[in-house]
Amino acid sequence: MENKTSKYLTYAFGEIVLVVVGILIALQINAWYDASKKEKLKQVYTSNLISDLTKDTIQLNARVKLNEYQLRHLDSVLTFIQHPNTTAEDIKQLGKNDGLAGLRTINTYNDNTFNILKSTGNIALFNDTIIQTIMELNRLQFAAKGVADGNRSSYFNLYGSYSKLYVSEIEGNRSLEDDLWVQVDAQKHASLFISATRSRRHSISRFIELTNEVIAKTEELLGMLIPN
Repeated sequence: MENKTSKYLTYAFGEIVLVVVGILIALQINAWYDASKKEKLKQVYTSNLISDLTKDTIQLNARVKLNEYQLRHLDSVLTFIQHPNTTAEDIKQLGKNDGLAGLRTINTYNDNTFNILKSTGNIALFNDTIIQTIMELNRLQFAAKGVADGNRSSYFNLYGSYSKLYVSEIEGNRSLEDDLWVQVDAQKHASLFISATRSRRHSISRFIELTNEVIAKTEELLGMLIPN
């Protein structure tokens, strides 16, 4: 009787061990499958991020180059204005011939992948260093946009005031244009023209500065994502 009981217990114990081992193997397989699935998803996100960031660097560098050209032109205008021999009439003539230009200080970012990572929580697929760099890049982008929006608003307020008072080129009627500019008070014109020109220069200068910071952080993140 005791021998039968012993055999039964041994058999039962063996069955339990087999069940536990089976469960552990199943859990291991599931864990491996889960890890494999996450790794494949991470690879897709990495590829998409690299594509987005590469496009950004191309666009941002082109925008900086354009604004650097505008900045050099503005510096030459301000150098002329600041010359001791320059008069209000000279500035009036400058306003008549060149007027004021707009601004191209709006950056658009390829941020679809970032937005998906953030909304789904899948940003956790990456290590802490990459996550921190992604979030810092997003912060720099947001800060640069806020500064650019504020500076653009300030400039276009002056630009709007200037446009209401002083006509730009009247195509096909140069004599009317000349007549209108003859009536312009050179002192009042000079004051508004100089203020607007300085505001435009400040907007462009800050845009270049902050965009270069975004470019540097973008390239840093690309260096982390692109395999050596």
